[in-house]
Amino acid sequence: MKIALIGKGNMGKVITEVVAGIAGHEIVASYDIDNPLTSDGLKNADVAIEFTNREAFLQNLDLFVESGVPLVVGTTGWYDELESVKKKVLSANATMLYAANFSLGVNIFFRMVRQAAHLIAPFENFDIAITEQHHTGKLDAPSGTAIKAAQEVLARLPRKTRIKTAMPEVGRIQPDELLVTATRLGTVFGQHSIHIDSESDSLTVSHTAKNRLGLAHGAVEVALWLAANPEQKGLLTMDEFLNEKLG
Repeated sequence: MKIALIGKGNMGKVITEVVAGIAGHEIVASYDIDNPLTSDGLKNADVAIEFTNREAFLQNLDLFVESGVPLVVGTTGWYDELESVKKKVLSANATMLYAANFSLGVNIFFRMVRQAAHLIAPFENFDIAITEQHHTGKLDAPSGTAIKAAQEVLARLPRKTRIKTAMPEVGRIQPDELLVTATRLGTVFGQHSIHIDSESDSLTVSHTAKNRLGLAHGAVEVALWLAANPEQKGLLTMDEFLNEKLG
């Protein structure tokens, strides 16, 4: 499989290493701020993997969808534009799979979050919050992974209707607010937790990333899946990928 890589930062470097270790697959083109993507930049690729930033992703979106090449998007921070992105993808009959996190461990964590929210829904005495920690160089806060976990809770816990990303200086959070807090500390690679509490007991479910390998392996696996399944069209998520894998 021939892969185009957009973004040669830390994730791009690890993806390059992962692809190099898989026989029969290669990166045929790579782009970054010094070598920007052009209209014919994807013509020799079977699939593209993108890890840049909000501005670069949105700027390149038209080139992506017009190319007809399936796209794996690891960039976060653009989800407020989700509807306009979806419209462009669908109107071009393109294929784009995006995820806040491609780690299979994180996606198992998401499913545990769903189940936990579902289980506590009938019991009003349980409250829930989400915390995340990352290194001081991370740009977005809370992380896309934390926001995704929060959305999973909101979809299954009717008493929580909105996300609150910071405690007010004065006052308290409202009962319908789901508190999602971020800590930036040293070189912490990434930790996400849901905390469930009642007057009698507490539960915590956590995922801790050790390095970028989980993200890279997941992104490459998804890229291989898209290339092997050209019938997959539209704006996809890890759910479509995992549902097929899990049967």
